Amino acid sequence: MNQPFHGIVAALVTPFSKDGGVNYGELKKLVRFLIGGGVDGFYVDGSSAETFLLTEKERKNILETVIEENNGEKFVICHVGSISTDAAVGFAKHAESAGADAISAISPFYYKFSKEEIIQYYKDIMQSSALPMFLYNFPAFSGFSLTEDVLDELKTCGNLAGVKYTSSDYYLMERMKTKNPGLVLWNGFDEMLLAGLMMGADGGIGSTYNCMAPLIRNIFDSFRAGDIALAQSYQRRANAIIETMLRYGVFASVKTILGFQGLDLGGCRKPFAPMPPEGEKALRAVYVQNA
Repeated sequence: MNQPFHGIVAALVTPFSKDGGVNYGELKKLVRFLIGGGVDGFYVDGSSAETFLLTEKERKNILETVIEENNGEKFVICHVGSISTDAAVGFAKHAESAGADAISAISPFYYKFSKEEIIQYYKDIMQSSALPMFLYNFPAFSGFSLTEDVLDELKTCGNLAGVKYTSSDYYLMERMKTKNPGLVLWNGFDEMLLAGLMMGADGGIGSTYNCMAPLIRNIFDSFRAGDIALAQSYQRRANAIIETMLRYGVFASVKTILGFQGLDLGGCRKPFAPMPPEGEKALRAVYVQNA
């Protein structure tokens, strides 16, 4: 497909107010902040958004808010995944009517659905909307690992655009991209962005891009310019920060670091734990040293 989907895409986190509701005003500030930080697009209502802790109305309102503030400046991919096919189809239809540029969906989880059931789930979503579709391959969380034969089956749907590939099996990524050069592959593990780019990814979608977009931009741009050593140096700096984020929880850490940059995104919804004071101190130190 000839489309603009490539580059650095922020998997948006969700700002919360002190009363626990979604802070839509701060969400608009985050969108504007990230546009200034050099992102190419937004991935809305995904894992980073704590999407399965949001209500249906909140997911829809978040997408509408992002589209309104973005105002066509960057592309918007909406994650519509759910355990329920009917719910996912409903989110896909809403995304199309709201003006999203593409949709994406994690495979249905928890009940250990069969390969055939998962294939049909994706087909039902793609048949419900004309938007380009990115499969979300995240076997560590979903329990389902995308394979070449499943991808071949789903390619029969005309609007399959590619894969959000959150797996460390870079051999499979390379094979998928080499055999399907027209599909867009997004690297999903932020700490291995450069590895993904080396194996054929067209860009990355990441949580940490929310709070260090310029650093991630430098990894991507250095790679594209052919300066692998420089790209590695930027990846090392990003990983120094990510290492500490993993210790204290990625989503809470992203919001904490954004707080250092003047945004107030609150904490995460329970059962996520709040950021402890020692975590904030550690994050500030590593961020100042490496960002």
